[in-house]
This record gives sequence, C-alpha cells and structure tokens, in this order.
Amino acid sequence: MKLKTKKRLHSVLGLTVADGQLRAFHVVRTKAGCEVAKSASAALSLDILHPEAELVGREIRNHLDAAGIRERHCIVGVPARWVMSQHTKLPDLSADDAASFLQLEAEKGFPVDPAQLQIAPSFQRSAAGGYVTQLGVRKEHLEKLAAALRAAGLKPVSFSPGLASLPGAIAPAGRGRITVAVQSSGVSLLVSAGGGIAAFRTVEASIESEAGEKIINGAAVGRELRITFEQVPVDLRTEVKQLFLTGESAMARQLAESLGDWAKAAGLAIERGDLPEKILQAEMAERLATRWLEEGAVELEFLPPRPGRWAVLMARYSSKRLATAGFAAAAVALLALGAFGWLEIRRGLLRSEWHGMQAQVTSLDAVNGRIREFRPWYDTSFHALGIFKRVTECFPENGTVTAKSIELHGNTIVSISGTARDKAALLRTLDQLRTAREIQGLKIEQIRTPASGPVQFTFTFRWTPLSGS
Repeated sequence: MKLKTKKRLHSVLGLTVADGQLRAFHVVRTKAGCEVAKSASAALSLDILHPEAELVGREIRNHLDAAGIRERHCIVGVPARWVMSQHTKLPDLSADDAASFLQLEAEKGFPVDPAQLQIAPSFQRSAAGGYVTQLGVRKEHLEKLAAALRAAGLKPVSFSPGLASLPGAIAPAGRGRITVAVQSSGVSLLVSAGGGIAAFRTVEASIESEAGEKIINGAAVGRELRITFEQVPVDLRTEVKQLFLTGESAMARQLAESLGDWAKAAGLAIERGDLPEKILQAEMAERLATRWLEEGAVELEFLPPRPGRWAVLMARYSSKRLATAGFAAAAVALLALGAFGWLEIRRGLLRSEWHGMQAQVTSLDAVNGRIREFRPWYDTSFHALGIFKRVTECFPENGTVTAKSIELHGNTIVSISGTARDKAALLRTLDQLRTAREIQGLKIEQIRTPASGPVQFTFTFRWTPLSGS
C-alpha cells in the first residue's frame, strides 16, 4: 500500500536506527534536484525498543540538535531483522476474495497472530500467474519506534525497509536481482523478481570475529542464500540474472569470492556496490529521504494508517450528542419503571418453580463438573506425543544431533532448537525430516557455527497429521 501526504514536502529527514546507531540525513528539494543539507551519525546508548520512549526520544533529539537539524517530518528505515515474510501463489480472485485469501495465508505462514503485525504486500507477476509476498513487522515494535520519534519532536510520514530503497533493489519485471547487504551485524537478502519482492530475510549468525578482525562466514551465508533462492518459484527464479553485493567493502569482497562458483553455476552475474565514503545504513537513510521527495511514496509501507479528518469530525460531532442521548435514555428508563411491578410478580412465580427443580439441577451440575474435570485425561489422540515420536524417529540414534527444546505453537507450528556435532549430521537430519509426510514447510530459522563447540540450530515446521492417524 502506497501512502501520499496531502501536502507535498520540500524537505524530509531520512532516519535509520539499526544496531544501536543513529543515521540521519536532512534532504531538501532544490531546482537542481535533491541535496543533503545536514547529516548526523551517532551511537545510541539506549535501545530503540527501550520501555522509556521519552528517554530514547530525548537522546535522539540531543544528537539532532548537535547537528543543527530542525526538520520534523521524517521517513524511517525499519531494521531488516524486524521484518518477517511469507510468499504464496495468488489465485485469480476478486479484490474482496483476494484480501480474505491473504488473511488466511498470513495466519498459516507467520509465526504470530497477523493481528499483531503491520503487513505490507509485494506483488509479482510471471507467465505462470501471480504471486504475493507479505512482509510483516510487529505493531508493538512500530508503536515503540513511533513513540520515541514523537518524544524527539519528530513526525514520521513513512516506515519502510531501508534495503528496499537502494537503487535497483526492486527490479522491473523480467530483470530479477538478488541484493545481499553485508554489515557487521549480519547479512540481509532480498530477491526481486516479477516486479516485486519474491523473498526477504536476514542471516544474523553469518559474521565471525577472528583476532579482532571482522570476517564473513561465506559457507553459512552461501547456504542460506541457496535455500532462499530455491524457495522462489521456478518461473520467477529464471528471471534472476544478477547477484548484487553491497555493504562493508572487505566483507563484500570476501563474500564475492566465496559465492563465485555457485553464482556461475546458477547463471548469476556478481556485481558489487561498494560504499567507500559511507556505511550502508547511512546510504539507506539518504535514499529513503531522496526517494520520498522525488516520488512521494515507497514500495512497502509499515506506517499504521491514521483516521481521516472526516472520521475525526464525526467523532467530535457524536460526542456533542451524548447529552441528548442521555436524556433519551432517561426517558426510556422512566417508561421501564412501569413494567417493574409485573416483573416482580413474574419473578416470584419463577422462584417457586425453581424451588421445585433445584435439587435435580444441583445434581446434574455436579455430574457436569466431574465430566469437565476429567475429560482431558481421556483424550486418546496424544497429539503432542505423536509429534515427539515422529521427530525422534528422524533424529540419529548416535546422538550427533540433539534437540534442546521443542515448542508447540497452537496445534500445527513446531519450533525445535538444539545442537549438532557438525553441519553434515544436521543436514542429514533435516533431510530425514523433509521425507516425513506429516512435516510440511520446514524452515531453518537460525544456524550458529561457533569457533569451537557444537553447531547450534533452530528450525520450524508445520505439523499436518495424516488422515486416520
């Protein structure tokens, strides 16, 4: 959904607040185009999701004042790690039916209740049909971010992923591209095809440190990239011909060398977009502001909708009529007093009727109470034990892969965390799980490979019991 301001702005402040760093660019519209008037870069001592939004806002305001920035309207780059995505094929439906279909897909695909998310769709089209990627951000995070910005005296006009604002990140239909943003905190992946976003995810466990030097775990990133790319439908995947690496130059160069063989086999041309003069978050902040001034909209909007002026006026008008409604209610109450006499007579008749059946009703209530108390003990489906048994059958008996925790979300979503002696054992276990017909939609959420010790992993899947089981 694209939102436009009622009044065209002549300047705006682009902000990113990821990884404890504030990047701000005050961009103004001139006759020659858009120019950066002032900028600010500072480390934040408080997390942006700190419960005391006033303190966070005051710190942001202090950094902006120190840079001489007075602009109030801002467009904010949502941290990539806040964004979760769900991709599905879109049938040929009417607008109302499509909205209902996307709601159902969101309920099945997201790990939380869609009511807790601010969702923005990105549509794709290929010769085989239409697709949609639903990207969601927790409303709780957005509300805390908005509260901190208001405390800083800012007025947000848009919340959007900064990665999507980079030039060419969302490529036109027929010219797909994979954008890999490399930063010290992790790697973000965006696959664009069919004129929209076909995949979006972050890999937080991809950065390792040896002897104080930041390096990139090319094998881990490459594996996650291959998994993400293979999950894109074939008709969209064939459009993707470019692998674009951007971010910190040294790590982007390391990743380009690591991914060279796979990219060549997949028919992808590797290109690098080094940023010698600024870091990636700063580039995103500037691009967000510039694009907003030039186009007045963003591809993905996470700013919660605000009520229009008409709705506000109607609310005020209704509040003025509360007094009249009160007088009307009082008149109805006076008329009701005339019926109270009959109600008292009727109540007496019902009371004597109740005394005649009280003993029998009390006995039946006691029986129902016992039934409710012991009914759970007679559930013969053993749903949770069935899941544990099937998962246990897929794990190796020699103990090379161990599950530390198993969480059930509702009756269908299962999340498993644990350790593995090595990646090969973990991959064999995952292959075993994928062969189980009851296990659908297996997703690897996280793999951590410490310098020493076992591999740590987290994956989720959807449990679909076989009919008759």
